[in-house]
Formats: sequence, structure tokens, C-alpha cells
Amino acid sequence: MRVLGLIVSMALIAVPAFGDDVPFAASHSDRPQPAADSYVNTLSDIMGLTQSRHIKLWFAGRAKNWDLASFEISQIEETFGKAAMLYRNIPIELIVAGEKPLEVMRKAAAAKDSALFAKAFAELDNSCNGCHRAAEVGFIKIQTPTSSPFTDQQFEGGHE
Repeated sequence: MRVLGLIVSMALIAVPAFGDDVPFAASHSDRPQPAADSYVNTLSDIMGLTQSRHIKLWFAGRAKNWDLASFEISQIEETFGKAAMLYRNIPIELIVAGEKPLEVMRKAAAAKDSALFAKAFAELDNSCNGCHRAAEVGFIKIQTPTSSPFTDQQFEGGHE
């Protein structure tokens, strides 16, 4: 089992992650260096996780499951924080631009305001796309989800 773990670790180190090719991830000195037996998330790992949470956030808000929406907002804020900590050369104004619509969505969830939630969600999409353009990966365009890949999660309803 230990040999298998070593092989997987070596494969992850040997295969370059796409996220390392963006300007924000280019400064390897700003990034924590992993120990030989550990793994540090790449920016593309963090953004992939954020994209999943973005989808869940939309479907939670659309279903008016405000508890789940609030949870996903917190999760996205956490991944933005990790990105900012791991990649300190991400311009702070881009992180702040992403946090503003999240805060509005948090207020919309508390007020159970679907219209405000949808407006803030569109602003979040715009913020993500602005950051992608600044990182020279503008071909990664975020939009409001049209379908959910999470067929194993029920978005309707709250606590039962």
C-alpha cells in the first residue's frame, strides 16, 4: 500500500497541472513547497472544487434551500481563502471582487430573496470571468449552470 501511495504521489508531481501555467500560479517561490510525502493543492485543483460548489450554490438557491445555499457560500469563501494563501500573487482586488457577490448572496439567503440571489450570482460569474481574464485563461468562462451533475444530491427542502 505504501508503494502504491508513493507511485501515485510521484505521478502527481511528475504530471504538470494546468493551473500551474496561469500567471497567478507561476511564482513557485510564493507557493508552499510540499514535503516528499505530502501534496499541495494546485490552483486548478482549488478552482475545480470551487466550480463544483458554484454549481451546488446555484441549484440550492434555485430550489430556495437557503441553508444549503449559505453552506455553499461558506465553502466557496473557504476555497477563495485557500487560493489567496497558496498563491499570494493573486491581486487582492480580484479576491475582493469575488467576495462581494458572495456577501450579497448570503444576505439574499437570509432574506429568502430569490431575485437578489440570482442577481448576485450573475455578479459572481462576472467576477470569476474577470479573474480568469486577468490570469490569461479567459477561455475558462463561468456561467449560470443549466443542469446539475449532482444527481445524487437533493437540492429541494431544508432540514428534515
